[in-house]
Amino acid sequence: MTEQRNAFVYWTVGILLVCLTTWIRYWFVASGQLNLAPDEAQYWDWSRTLQWSYYSKGPLIAFINRLGTMAFGPTELGVRSGAIVGSAIMQLAVLGWVGGFMGRIRTAFWTLVILNTTLLFMAGGLLMTTDNPLLVCWILGMVCLHVAMEKNSLPAFVVLGLCLALGIMAKYTMLLFLPLAVVASLWIGRTHTLGEGYWPRLLKALGIGGLLGVLPIVVWNATHGWVGIKHVLYRGAMAGDKAQVFFRVDKFPEYLASQIGVLTPWWFLFLILGAWAVVRRLLARNGHGEAYGLDRKVGIILTVFFWPVWLFFLFWSLHTKVEANWSATAYPAGILLAALAVEAFMRREPRSRWRWTWPTLGAAVFLLLHMVAFIPVDSPKNPVHRLLGWADLGQQVHHASTELGDPDTIFVFGTEYGFTAELSFYVPGQRRAYCLAGGRKMNQYDLWPGPGPEYTGAILVAKGEKGEVSERVRELFESVDGPRIVTTRHGLRLGQTFTLFLCRGYKGIWPAQEGSTF
Repeated sequence: MTEQRNAFVYWTVGILLVCLTTWIRYWFVASGQLNLAPDEAQYWDWSRTLQWSYYSKGPLIAFINRLGTMAFGPTELGVRSGAIVGSAIMQLAVLGWVGGFMGRIRTAFWTLVILNTTLLFMAGGLLMTTDNPLLVCWILGMVCLHVAMEKNSLPAFVVLGLCLALGIMAKYTMLLFLPLAVVASLWIGRTHTLGEGYWPRLLKALGIGGLLGVLPIVVWNATHGWVGIKHVLYRGAMAGDKAQVFFRVDKFPEYLASQIGVLTPWWFLFLILGAWAVVRRLLARNGHGEAYGLDRKVGIILTVFFWPVWLFFLFWSLHTKVEANWSATAYPAGILLAALAVEAFMRREPRSRWRWTWPTLGAAVFLLLHMVAFIPVDSPKNPVHRLLGWADLGQQVHHASTELGDPDTIFVFGTEYGFTAELSFYVPGQRRAYCLAGGRKMNQYDLWPGPGPEYTGAILVAKGEKGEVSERVRELFESVDGPRIVTTRHGLRLGQTFTLFLCRGYKGIWPAQEGSTF
């Protein structure tokens, strides 16, 4: 009876945790705490021109943004509503999978606690980037794989294929799911019966799902000079100048530190402890059980979906710079492994008086992140400083455009895709801005038409304080006014500083991107 009462309490608290964190995310976004990040603004701009794929990512993020802005308008809430919903889906999937299907509601509760107090998932629940739908598809894919192993039911394989297809269209990292699912199945199949027809169904789900996910991306790339594939190769240092040096150690410490940071040091420690305990038990010669009383099948799934992905990016950081979020797909399994270690630590006898320190620290981080807009630190070193002032900049750019004549004949442009996207979103009217070619990597804006001869003038926006424009800019116009320094604000806080150049007499010829840097 006591066990049933405890389970009821954990279920109740778990559901309340999902509801509370979802409401806090909604409040944070709806109250305008932070402007859109450059990547968020870019993905929103993609959604206004729906395509089979895009320069750096598949099409899913654009379609999610289209749905969000259809529901809430072209606003910050409209853009970020997909992140809020995605975060809720991830949490509900954890509750249903770990708490319901596995029957481990305590473990599910601690998984939710860690999920909501790591920087990676907290940011992913607020910012509408490709990591959010990727992780939704990855977690649901793991759930379906486990259900398929246990029940061998056709719907589980169908949903698995759908998750794989959508995940690939969200981010190419989802392709790693294919070999991991096969390896996990082979390992489990050595000691367990997987059911009649399991392998044909699995291979069909992976094959059809993978094909459906890759097809639109390949078709789009084939008609756009394979720029998306080239971008991935260049970013991963598999092509270009960075590929010439295979082994380097200077980026490794930075990457390892970033992984500790995005998980927070204490949850990272629990993750390593939990992951090591499980894999050690699995590899023990006489080990037929599982660490933490976990079913052996689940232990294999978690081990396969954590260690190979995490170690792959760890070792890849010895070749080139690896961004902190590239290994995000290792952490759905990793956080569950951490939750197992935390659960065991909290129930260990004698009870440590420090056992609530780590959840308390996690709650403090959660509150700190969601109150970050109120922290009075007006410094470029503040991590959120680059998300402040874009709305004010849009208003000031619009006001300046009236000095050039009819605003409908004036266009706005920048020299980086992030600036271009922010200007497209925040300048009143939300007409698409343009990205000046030359001296930079290619981006999606280079694949769209530039401003035509119907325009008579423009405003160039540059970050920071600039003294003059390049000769490339001067060649496009009859004259360019001197720099106009603009300091923005975000409510009562100081935002970023920009320089505006009013450009008069547009000659109607927009330069094409030159070079082959992707």
